[in-house]
Amino acid sequence: MKKALTIAAFDPSSGAGITSDIKTMEAHGVYGLGVCTGVTVQNDVKFKYVSWIEKSIIIQQIDVLFERFEIDYVKIGLVENLETIADIIFHLKQKNNQVCIVWDPILKASAGFEFHNKINLNLLKKNCKNIYLITPNTNEFEQLFGNKNPQNVVREYNCNLLLKGGHTEGDTVVDILFTNHKIHHTKQLRSKRDKHGTGCVLSTTILTKLTQGKSLPDACREAQDYIVRFINSNDSHLGHHDY
Repeated sequence: MKKALTIAAFDPSSGAGITSDIKTMEAHGVYGLGVCTGVTVQNDVKFKYVSWIEKSIIIQQIDVLFERFEIDYVKIGLVENLETIADIIFHLKQKNNQVCIVWDPILKASAGFEFHNKINLNLLKKNCKNIYLITPNTNEFEQLFGNKNPQNVVREYNCNLLLKGGHTEGDTVVDILFTNHKIHHTKQLRSKRDKHGTGCVLSTTILTKLTQGKSLPDACREAQDYIVRFINSNDSHLGHHDY
């Protein structure tokens, strides 16, 4: 099996975070490796708090995995701050200069708990220039980049951008992929069901498709198809993966 790494926090409900990412990877035939950035106290509907892992421990987790495995694809999820993300990216690039990084910028838990209240724009730009794809929803995009045009963000920050449409209104969900060369739209009917951790599942599915050699537009399209099946897998707040 091909391997991919998720760097994320632990969610006891496994609907989001590191265990959700690993379940998603294995549902797509990719072996999931995990580095823990924090331990959250939450379930699928309530978020109480998070205890962050020391940065030195995060780096040691990365080191011991690279000692054993060749890692070309990495997803970054919930991390304490942009400074820690910058150090993680720098360390990953030292280990593998060609590593492909997908960043799911989690700024607010679905239960309402907020992270990254203050955004250092210089550090954000530095991080994005070393990331292959960033996957914000519309609210996260506005918090990160203000009222900038997404296509200008791609050019200025030198990374691909998937603007997720799940938080918009209407009967159709439209995800828009912005690259330096083209804009791709992917549409799906909005489900009446709701699931905890869909952002984690979507970004991780994209990573697995890239691991398998898919182009970025195909990876995003297939990931949206999968997330629809995941959301509609049952009537609860926790989805079932299609193994």
